[in-house]
Amino acid sequence: MANIREVNGKEQDNGTYILLVNLDKTQKIKPGKLPEEEYKKGIYLYVGRARTGLKARVNRHIRSQKKLYWHIDYLLQKAKIMDIWIRQDYFDECKTADEVQNFKPPAVKAVQGFGSSDCQCRSHLFYFPPSTRKLKSLKNKIRFKRVKIDGNNL
Repeated sequence: MANIREVNGKEQDNGTYILLVNLDKTQKIKPGKLPEEEYKKGIYLYVGRARTGLKARVNRHIRSQKKLYWHIDYLLQKAKIMDIWIRQDYFDECKTADEVQNFKPPAVKAVQGFGSSDCQCRSHLFYFPPSTRKLKSLKNKIRFKRVKIDGNNL
């Protein structure tokens, strides 16, 4: 388990993160300006990045009370974060999204436009069925580390 690490006595508070989110029942969700769509019960992996304030960004995602701003905020109203992976001082969220989408077994579905309105990616949110057991090998392959969540904070 990783924590936000220090480099030269200073917190290294930037990088790419993946939220592993569990949706416990199939339901319709309208994430901001994206169309309402049915989201199946299962595990969703959301890829994001923070050029600064990684810890604050992830802590914001963990909080239940917040202004709805990003697509992921709308999903998190209905789903629960199960795990968080980070890779500090690494900013290629698009490459990470591509690796997640093409992992074997591949993601069943990429939600068109989700989390990728500022890039050319198809999506930054990927669906895996509830029975997926190989996510740990994905984390290791893309060299992310699991972070500990205590209470409502990273």
